[in-house]
Amino acid sequence: MRLFFLRFHQVIVACLGFCLLASAACAESEPAATVSATDLAARLSAKQQDGSAYVRMRLQTRGGAFQVQGKSRSTRGSTEVIYQVLWPKERKGESVLLRRSGNGAASGAYFNPPNTTRSLDAGQLREPFFGSDLAYEDLIENFFAWDQQSLVGTETVDNVPCQILESKPGKGGSSIYTSVRSWVDTRRMVPLRVEKYAGSGKLVRRIDTTRVVTDDKGRAIPANLTVRGPDGDSVTELNGGKITHAISFTDAEFTAEGIKQTVIPRGSPE
Repeated sequence: MRLFFLRFHQVIVACLGFCLLASAACAESEPAATVSATDLAARLSAKQQDGSAYVRMRLQTRGGAFQVQGKSRSTRGSTEVIYQVLWPKERKGESVLLRRSGNGAASGAYFNPPNTTRSLDAGQLREPFFGSDLAYEDLIENFFAWDQQSLVGTETVDNVPCQILESKPGKGGSSIYTSVRSWVDTRRMVPLRVEKYAGSGKLVRRIDTTRVVTDDKGRAIPANLTVRGPDGDSVTELNGGKITHAISFTDAEFTAEGIKQTVIPRGSPE
């Protein structure tokens, strides 16, 4: 999802997040043959560290459809994200706050209206995000900033030639994954596919970009994502093309108390 914000950040985020939603990109780059693994990863990582962003997205899970708003503040040293359910009515206000400094362990808080709040530590980041095939970890992680980056091949995805970038956290990193492979369209600098692996080498999640749009800064970003679990039977779909960077947030919003209020920023995309 840090592919949107995965930038679902870049989700969502993907950052997939905002890791994979706000996964922002340059319109042009050097020819693929001249880009090293370190340079490619650095460019992708930098696009996730561009300050504040707001996204409105549709999340389709096995349990039904949701409209979710996401708020992100990301710099080279730290990342904070908030996701809040806007509908359906019976789950409105359900919220999660996540934060991470550098490549250290992430933490956060979960709020379930009307009055249930619980902390999220590093061990709980494996839990599913709003019943989807994404984990909380996917919303806050920037694997392009990991210490170990290598190019392991090329492959065409949806008629687009891609470089395959393999990322590993290294000794100082903290993640529920041991490696991530990204199929990168180096012309637009957009990950078209991301696969995440556990310690056994087993594929845990596969995230495919199914639509690319231009954001409010004129950059290509993943707008629609499809997430599949290890068995391939469960599928989560995300539509997060409505994103803006022309919004600032207060420090109070990014607290356990702040996420109890579902505030839609003025000037946000409908």
